[in-house]
Amino acid sequence: MAATARQPAVQPQASGVAPAAAPDTTGPIEALALLTSGGDGRIAVDAGTGLNRYGCAPQPDAAIAAFGSSTASTISTAAFAAVERLAGRLSEEVTDDAEAEIYLQELERIRTKLTWLMGLQDMAGLKTILSPSGTDLHRVALALTCAGAACPPLVILPEPYETGSGVTAALGGQIGPTAALRASIAAPAPEAALMLPQIMTAPSRAPNGSLRPAHQIDEEIAAIAAAAARQGRKVLLVMMDVSKTGLISPSVACAQDLKQRFPEQVEVMVDACQLRLAPQTLAAYLRQDFMVAITGSKFMTGPAFSAALLVPEGAAERAQDGRLPRALAKTCLRGELPEGWRGAPELKSRANFGLVLRWEAALEELRRFTALPQASVAGFFSQFAETVSERLAEDDAFEAVAVRPLERTGLGVGPSWDRAQTIFPFFLKAQGRLMTPLETLSVQRLMATDLGDWAGWDLAARRIQLGQPVYCGRRGNHELAAVRLCLSARLAADALAPGGCGPATVIEEAMEALDKAAWLTTRLADA
Repeated sequence: MAATARQPAVQPQASGVAPAAAPDTTGPIEALALLTSGGDGRIAVDAGTGLNRYGCAPQPDAAIAAFGSSTASTISTAAFAAVERLAGRLSEEVTDDAEAEIYLQELERIRTKLTWLMGLQDMAGLKTILSPSGTDLHRVALALTCAGAACPPLVILPEPYETGSGVTAALGGQIGPTAALRASIAAPAPEAALMLPQIMTAPSRAPNGSLRPAHQIDEEIAAIAAAAARQGRKVLLVMMDVSKTGLISPSVACAQDLKQRFPEQVEVMVDACQLRLAPQTLAAYLRQDFMVAITGSKFMTGPAFSAALLVPEGAAERAQDGRLPRALAKTCLRGELPEGWRGAPELKSRANFGLVLRWEAALEELRRFTALPQASVAGFFSQFAETVSERLAEDDAFEAVAVRPLERTGLGVGPSWDRAQTIFPFFLKAQGRLMTPLETLSVQRLMATDLGDWAGWDLAARRIQLGQPVYCGRRGNHELAAVRLCLSARLAADALAPGGCGPATVIEEAMEALDKAAWLTTRLADA
């Protein structure tokens, strides 16, 4: 963003963390600073490493193999170019007087582009709430469920360990260090405390990390939700599709049944923050009157902290029947709610251009991905899944974490690429034992490090991102943590777009990633 005669109003927004400039930048420092603003400390760049807490830089890094999209990804060259173009335009257009109005216009542009790219433009009454983070979207969904409620709601969260780290607290009505605008509030007044939700969980995994029978999970959730609804309580059911390890829970049939039986009492929010859903699947969920939370920073590989809550017409009308909680003003700005939304005028009229630029990057990745022949994507994903699954099963350095087939039959959609597994969680093994969570984290970090010619092995220098370890239960006295190798929209575009490297190259790079992981486990065990 070049300097002009007047001082542009597009500046890093207050996030509680001063963004640090990454060394050896490849673009205007203003664009880089904005990319790391308007979020919480997880996207602040460390001055020494040039990386955020996810291990990602705010500028492109073509030398790193990006298989960590279940956590976060370093921005691509194409996405960064889109960010630079937008940042340059905003620096010319935005003044102090026009900042809030231009923010409104940019968010509306993002809504329109997002719905078109996802094929939702003809869905009547659809509303899109934009937010910096998926965690904040859970707060928003809770607020929409609570609107007009006479008694404390019940929140059912099937996967407390397989969603965002701050989600449980957010659904408990808390606003803390993971609120993207760094908001904080005092302890609630007694009358407000009466409306704090009750949270129930029904995890998919047993304490030892094995999968529980799906019908047991559905039965637990159905019984809890039905009892609360019959008592006149509002219920927010969070349905994971998919979780950190690639699970759907509860089943589509369970969520549909509860919604049909208690249409006014039960609100369903599909936590699709990984956005590993084909457009027809996303549309089918919305037609069920389910809200859907998505982000542009996981499967789509945009920078961390860009999120949207898609609210179908029925859910939007129910939310408008009651007054939204005042606490919503702590995590939302006026333009982030749809135009004309009740309660929006009470929100702060400020701008968070970091959110705008991060969504611009995500939309560029989404544009590249949706331009691909979807049958080719499905074929590539199936081939990738078969190859990686075979390697995890055969290599003594790994133990694949159990997952279920992705079953969405009740939605009535045809075959699509989202039926293929794209998150591959696995435990690391050394000398016949599972590595500890700390050892697993060390391997995941070393994977992204250039180790030079350590031990004379060429692949030691390869830098590879894997998804951060996720808790998967205990065996005996030992906790279990799995790393994740992931497919993404960007890898699909790299493989299948005209002039791309081809599926075989991406699959070979995945095998090299597993080679390095196996090599590191042996080296750490011998150390």
